[in-house]
Amino acid sequence: MTNKAKLIKTIYLYLIAAVSLLFVAIGAGTLLNTGLKYYIFPAAEKRSYYECNQQPPISPVISKEGTTEVQKTQIDELLKDYENWKENQSGDKCINPTRQNKIIDALTMIIIALPILLIHWKLIRKGKEEEGPK
Repeated sequence: MTNKAKLIKTIYLYLIAAVSLLFVAIGAGTLLNTGLKYYIFPAAEKRSYYECNQQPPISPVISKEGTTEVQKTQIDELLKDYENWKENQSGDKCINPTRQNKIIDALTMIIIALPILLIHWKLIRKGKEEEGPK
């Protein structure tokens, strides 16, 4: 192999190893962040997810003369919607799906990037051993 080809191969191997290491670090950091928020700082986790901060259903304007049957039906539906919102937009029902998605994303990064990193690092070490001491 020519010196130019060896240089290109070395740059390629180190570049892929560096990018893979970056993805492993990001995945590990995300796992650590999620774990810390779950076990040590639960209040921080509850404020960080957009889905948990949606506003409840808004009631229509009701006239002072009283309510019609249609308006009473609308109010009953609004109360049901509000109870559903309260149940699904607070506590663990709101936070668990987002937390699980973050964990899945982090594990996927690690599972894909770690073998790529290890393979390329092994090739780098093999190349260094073949060169011998300088």
